[in-house]
Amino acid sequence: MKKLVLLAAVALFGFTVQAQEGFSAKAGLSVVTLKVDAGDANVSDSETGFYIGAGYNFELSETIDLEPAVLYSSVSDLNALYVPVMFKYKVSEEFNILAGPQVNYLLEDLPQGEFGLDIAAGLSYDFSEEFYAEARYGFQISRDIDGLDINTLQIGIGYRF
Repeated sequence: MKKLVLLAAVALFGFTVQAQEGFSAKAGLSVVTLKVDAGDANVSDSETGFYIGAGYNFELSETIDLEPAVLYSSVSDLNALYVPVMFKYKVSEEFNILAGPQVNYLLEDLPQGEFGLDIAAGLSYDFSEEFYAEARYGFQISRDIDGLDINTLQIGIGYRF
């Protein structure tokens, strides 16, 4: 009986997580906006650079995928690692809506505030089975430094292996 229950659980899990599409490499444009609230004065500045990284796409159902990734971003003097965990809703065969949390870690010599948490949302378009384009905006919701907001726009292309 235990074997039958175990077999049924494995079969159910197999239908829930249907396939692993696999690894992808991605790169593109990164635009970082820094906003500093210094009491009486607010300062805002945007810088442009690049990002490069890799992800792994899990197909959870016919319409939902999950893609965690690790991205290195270099913008002026600000280098960071981003770990977005995007849920992808398939609107059509080619078009997807992205949303999920994104952790970021600043690779700078800071006494505090290296870690941040964003909510990211965006769109992706599949040109073929291998090539795709995506755009994502990360809204900071948490950082250890009060008065510092770092928001990120990333637009790029990817290749699935």
